[in-house]
Amino acid sequence: MAQAGRTGPGAWGWRGPGADAAPVCAPWRWASALVWLAAAAAASGPSRRQWPVPYKRFSFRPEPDPYCQAKYTFCPTGSPIPVMKDDDVIEVFRLQAPVWEFKYGDLLGHLKIMHDAIGFRSTLAEKNYTMEWYELFQLGNCTFPHLRPEINAPFWCNQGAACFFEGIDDIHWKENGTLVLVATISGSAD
Repeated sequence: MAQAGRTGPGAWGWRGPGADAAPVCAPWRWASALVWLAAAAAASGPSRRQWPVPYKRFSFRPEPDPYCQAKYTFCPTGSPIPVMKDDDVIEVFRLQAPVWEFKYGDLLGHLKIMHDAIGFRSTLAEKNYTMEWYELFQLGNCTFPHLRPEINAPFWCNQGAACFFEGIDDIHWKENGTLVLVATISGSAD
């Protein structure tokens, strides 16, 4: 004997035999929903922001806002990147220590808030080099926003750059964090 229940087409479309069959939305309902969504998107026009925001490349460093002032000179001992010979062997090191460890010791290291750098050792020239990324206006200025009366939104002084200099402070990185050889490359690597 057949179970009692609705088995023909209804408001939700065709239901299979049996009362426990799940409702299935009719294809024309899906099509009308998609048309409605497309119309709503078109009606919003070009005034809506694109997400995600496309990356904008600059061929120059933007002028910093005069409000942003550095307390310390950026990359005071910086040097140009040396030209490596093709037959040189370059050792690459991972350098890591807690942020602001000069002030707070290893406290921020327990929270995994670390400063990273890359070290290089030229076996041919027997010289070491360090490359770090630094904030031009110090860490606090790019981490925390400034509230300025003439600007409606929070404002950051957050420009930064890479600093390349001769030497690796072995004691600093070994005692306070990490100094680990991660790769060996040839001097001809681009």
